[in-house]
Amino acid sequence: MLFSSSWYYDGYLLLRDGSYTSRWWSNLLLSPIIYTAAGLLWNLEASGRWGFRFSFVRPDWPNPPADKRFLPLILVAIPLVLVAAFNLIAFVGWNMGGRPS
Repeated sequence: MLFSSSWYYDGYLLLRDGSYTSRWWSNLLLSPIIYTAAGLLWNLEASGRWGFRFSFVRPDWPNPPADKRFLPLILVAIPLVLVAAFNLIAFVGWNMGGRPS
């Protein structure tokens, strides 16, 4: 997780901006939260009429789930999406092509 959440991104910023980012520590702390929320969201699957479970708790995981419905997952997915969105909106300093200030 360190490679994808911090070191690769920091390397990209180094190449893009020409200097190492001062935001490396906050990125290192916040990125695992986003990665965990995204991983849990990716592993949601329908179970029963309106239930859900995480794919990795099935005995036959990583085989595809038998129940491929999406509707039962919508309400469960919202909190995971909100966690990731909150972290991206509240803590990311967006740089839309300009030099960092």
